[in-house]
Amino acid sequence: MCRYYLVIGFMLFSGLSQATISPRTYNALNDLQEALTVADTAEQYAEIEQDLIELRAGLKGNSLGEALTLQIIAQANDAQGFQGKAVAALKVAYALKDLDINTKGQIGTSLAYMYFTQGEFDNAILILKGHIALVKKEVSPTVFALLAMSYFSIEKFSEGLPFIEKACEIMKVPNESWLANAFAANYKLNNLAQAVFYTDQLVFNFPEKPEYWNQKVGLHQSLEDYEKAALTSNMSHRQGFLDKESQLFNLGVLMASSGAPYQVAVALDAAILNRVIDRTEKIDRLLMQAWVQSKEMDKARIALKRLFIAHKKPKDGILLVNYLMDAELWADAVSITNSLIKDTTDLTEKQLGAVLLMRGVSHYRNGDSQEAIINLGKASGLETAASQAKSWMNYIKQMQG
Repeated sequence: MCRYYLVIGFMLFSGLSQATISPRTYNALNDLQEALTVADTAEQYAEIEQDLIELRAGLKGNSLGEALTLQIIAQANDAQGFQGKAVAALKVAYALKDLDINTKGQIGTSLAYMYFTQGEFDNAILILKGHIALVKKEVSPTVFALLAMSYFSIEKFSEGLPFIEKACEIMKVPNESWLANAFAANYKLNNLAQAVFYTDQLVFNFPEKPEYWNQKVGLHQSLEDYEKAALTSNMSHRQGFLDKESQLFNLGVLMASSGAPYQVAVALDAAILNRVIDRTEKIDRLLMQAWVQSKEMDKARIALKRLFIAHKKPKDGILLVNYLMDAELWADAVSITNSLIKDTTDLTEKQLGAVLLMRGVSHYRNGDSQEAIINLGKASGLETAASQAKSWMNYIKQMQG
């Protein structure tokens, strides 16, 4: 149920600012950043970094220019896998005085992200909390999300939860990983009602993902709201997400418990017909029970007969004979009782008495009084069926005059 996404997607380096740097410096930084995006050899990276170092040397005293230059130097090192150098460059940039709040926040976020990727979660938290306290308003949802991920990474779920929820609240476009983390943290903290809120958003915004439907079903079951669990599972099935026997069986149980046995039967029948699942005893038994509960007895008898023929369980055969006798299908009832006596070797005395009694009655109703008396006579010799068998024998003899 719980699943955490520790990778968040955001650009390390956002656009450059022209606030207090000359157009010439701005253009030089912009050109070097564009060159960095297409560089793919160590020589190209080294040349870009050297140009950045030389550019920074001419910007002493210009905090913004130095900060932006150091930021691109960090980007170059990160692209080559030199995370330690990238962090060092960002730390120098972050420590520069007289930076405007936006630039300091941008660099701080980049530094926190680098700490995060290196597993230095406490440092990431320290930087991000300082940034939020400094900015106070207009904090990017990415900052809140990264802070939450940092807390989650050291299993401080209650501390991180408000920040991931804030990120989800102010995001303009649904972010799957943020919503998933908000769901997971609430689930971890046993805030199940709030977890439902986020799994609802996941299902609404990413309906093609079957795992979110399964999470929603599981949550409703945990909350003992079986009707919603059944409805959710049925919607998932309609979209083709349930393709395993266990999933469809669970759907059937849920829907049957919520008063929708007919839908259970239809869903299972279609899944078997379309070969979504294999026909098994477990599935056939659930299908038969669903038809019985929905009072579709013709279909229930067919399903029960299939079960009996395939598995030769006396209880199934005896129940089938009862259903056949209720429908006054006497010849079919005789046929199944014959099979019960011939093909099953594990009948108890009580079951044998019941079968002989039903066989005798079915023969009589089917117009064969002689066979009826023979079977009822055998049944009268068994203690569990003797009383009823003798009553039927007396009745038949009276009717015969």
